[in-house]
Amino acid sequence: MSKSHGNHLNVTKSWHEMLEAEGAALPLRVFDLEKLVRDQQDEITFLKSTVADLQRRLNVVDGARAVSKLTSVQSPMRPSPQRLGNGLHGGYDRADGPRRRPMTAQKSRRPYHHQSTGSLHSDGHSSNSVSPVASPSPTYGHQRHLANRAAPLNKRWSSTSDFQPAHRAPAASPSPTATVSLRRTGQTPRGRRPESYAGTGYVLFEEPLDLWRPNDNRDGTLISRRPLGGSLSNLNRAVVPRGTGTKDMSYNADDGVLKIFLRGRPVNLYAPSSVREEYNVNGANPAPQRKLKLEWAYGYRGKDCRNNLYLLPTGEMVYFVAGVVVLYNVEDQMQRHYTAHTDDVKCLAVHPNRFTIASGQCSGTKADAQAQVHVWDSVSLNTLHVLGAGDLERSVSCVAFSQLDGGSLLACVDEGQERTLSVWEWQRAAKVTENKASLETVVDVQWHPLDRGVLMTCGRQHVNFWLLEAGSLMRRQGVFGGRDRPKYVTCMAFTDTGDLITGDSEGRILLWERGGNQVARTIKNAHDGALFTLLVDKTGNIISGGKDGKIVQWDRALSRTGSVLELPEEFGAPRIVSQGRGCQLLIGTTRNCILAGDWTVLPRLVARGHTDEVWAAAVHPGRPQFVTGAWDGHLLVWDVMTHAPVWELGLGEGIQCAAFSPDGSQLAVGLVTGRWDVLDADTRETVFSRSDGAEPIQAVAFSPDGRMVALGSRNNTVYIYQATDGGFARVAKCTGHSSFVTHLDWSADSAFLRTNSGDYELLYWTAATGRQLTQPSQMRDTEWATHTCTLAFNSIGIYPEAADGTDVNTCCKSHRGHLMASGDDFGKVKLFGYPANKAKSHHQSCRGHSSHVTHVQFFSEDDRLLSAGGRDMAVLQWTVE
Repeated sequence: MSKSHGNHLNVTKSWHEMLEAEGAALPLRVFDLEKLVRDQQDEITFLKSTVADLQRRLNVVDGARAVSKLTSVQSPMRPSPQRLGNGLHGGYDRADGPRRRPMTAQKSRRPYHHQSTGSLHSDGHSSNSVSPVASPSPTYGHQRHLANRAAPLNKRWSSTSDFQPAHRAPAASPSPTATVSLRRTGQTPRGRRPESYAGTGYVLFEEPLDLWRPNDNRDGTLISRRPLGGSLSNLNRAVVPRGTGTKDMSYNADDGVLKIFLRGRPVNLYAPSSVREEYNVNGANPAPQRKLKLEWAYGYRGKDCRNNLYLLPTGEMVYFVAGVVVLYNVEDQMQRHYTAHTDDVKCLAVHPNRFTIASGQCSGTKADAQAQVHVWDSVSLNTLHVLGAGDLERSVSCVAFSQLDGGSLLACVDEGQERTLSVWEWQRAAKVTENKASLETVVDVQWHPLDRGVLMTCGRQHVNFWLLEAGSLMRRQGVFGGRDRPKYVTCMAFTDTGDLITGDSEGRILLWERGGNQVARTIKNAHDGALFTLLVDKTGNIISGGKDGKIVQWDRALSRTGSVLELPEEFGAPRIVSQGRGCQLLIGTTRNCILAGDWTVLPRLVARGHTDEVWAAAVHPGRPQFVTGAWDGHLLVWDVMTHAPVWELGLGEGIQCAAFSPDGSQLAVGLVTGRWDVLDADTRETVFSRSDGAEPIQAVAFSPDGRMVALGSRNNTVYIYQATDGGFARVAKCTGHSSFVTHLDWSADSAFLRTNSGDYELLYWTAATGRQLTQPSQMRDTEWATHTCTLAFNSIGIYPEAADGTDVNTCCKSHRGHLMASGDDFGKVKLFGYPANKAKSHHQSCRGHSSHVTHVQFFSEDDRLLSAGGRDMAVLQWTVE
């Protein structure tokens, strides 16, 4: 019995040991299975990416074939020999002409709310290199914003509205006391015949009603009520009184004078003799046949945004600048753009399938610029859903897709006073729940990769652990224990075992074990200063980036591996580090640069942007190059074809304006301190430097013959200099403006100047003496070399409805004289036919900028347009198609 009992005990002991061994090995086996599932998901994603890339390339071919049937074949430009000195890139001679990219076929017009692809004109939102399939109608989580949009859509007419057919509210009935009313043919006041109007103080203007309400094809009569003083034959004028929401102007045919009112101030504009007799103020200029399409977006927003740079399976980087989400294929040197946003894009998230993107924007001053999240497809650029419009308060600071349920949930943090965390079933555009995220700023939100319904937020002095259960969010605050609570928890990431790691403003890395809410381990002095980003790469190693400009690699045990990258100071500190192809790293920096590299070599520059408001821009007259300058003090010359800087120069002061000489050999730059420099355009050497006053130089332009340069200052003065052997000598000082000078133009013979000012003046000057011409009617037939003055007879149509004179910041006439572009305070770049000399000047409107547009200019062949944003720090390059 004792022997059998001993055998039984041995068997039992062996059985328990086997069970313990199996139990100890179970977590490892589960981990291996999870890893196998993730590897299989990566393989599936790779196959999807191959199919998506093939679809994109086929669409490029199909688009090129479609366009080739509609447009003539353009011969490519031959590059001129490269310049090897001074690190300059090769330029192109003007005679060769610019290189043209294949254009895509234009898509059909669709309603405003439902379109998210196609060319960037008045009826489109997205610009890409292919012709995508038709976009499904996006669903809106909340429709309250439609009521807010109704007011600005109740317009009788607008000289610069987009004339969109969708969601347009019916025109309001005219009130009995209105001085302007619209009536159909045959509609007259009760008991009164139409001919009796002439005896009751009404003037009838026969006008097709569809010019006033573009979606109504019925004929009608515009009736304007005003006293009939004087002869009808001398009253070729229409008065649009204040209070109707339209521009107040009148035209006197005898004198050829168009009088307009801006903020109650009358401005007389003199019609050229060629249109003086037949000019009709009630006429309409048609929209141009040409349209703008966004070709390239220069810049990146890393200065104040994080988690906004990722690699897609198609080989494209996705990031944002201004109101544009950019998809950039570095190898193919091709960009596509998602432009359905109506204000600044602030955050970005990629779905687990790696094809669906969520991007959040802030709210703005426009009716359609509400805080909202767009969920869209990165292959077709179709908008799938719009979430939170009218529900989110201020701005979307961060978004994240769930990881374990097929990415069906989307977490979103609003930067409003309540700092609300909301969870959405984005495919149904339905909000599941919401809760107050924190009393302080929230900088990041992430879902747990292994635990269903678990997500984390971090920010100022907090880490919060959330559990989504039974349709509600329950919060547990992170406990720092005896450790000092950091001022900011700036970033977080998950290890492959599900532990949470966070970085803070004290330069520490904290480890939080899976399932807990207490700090388990602290790595002090991980960086000299705040951490900005954390990444767990494919091998399980941890990568951190900090304010000290270093990127450090750590192993799974949070020990340094010895791999360190230190970024050059000119690029700034790493704001985000994300996984590229293979072992490559993508780095977005605090100075709005994107770098790519690995641990063996220094990262190379992929994209570059300014870090402050961009006000100066100028196109080279003979090469495919342009220059930009910003308040950050940096002057950059760009190559149009390579989209890379040719050279850069730091001037140490904010840059306000710039202009090339007619032969392109010199570059004049005006600064915010009143100083202005003339540089050699090739060597970057300063040829001349001088200060005129202590106010910014607002405008600068060379005369067409290249012998003089004019500068408009914020001290209300225009300075004229003549080129000499030793530089430049002042020949005249023009005083007469009662406000700061905003724009100036030279006459074609270099004899005269015209200038605009901040108080809506249009003055004329003799260049040789600086004397003001007090009879502007004598200048009505003067030929002008450029048209940058926003206030002039041939540009009155660029002002929007109820404009106060400050809404339009910039304009430019094409070199061939058939187009005019404008940029306004609402971020719109608009294309008009030239001259835009009537209040009703229809146009093509383009979206991309999220701030005031400070400069527009056509390239020398009129095939491209350059636009610069102010606070959005973006420079956009458009093709004219």
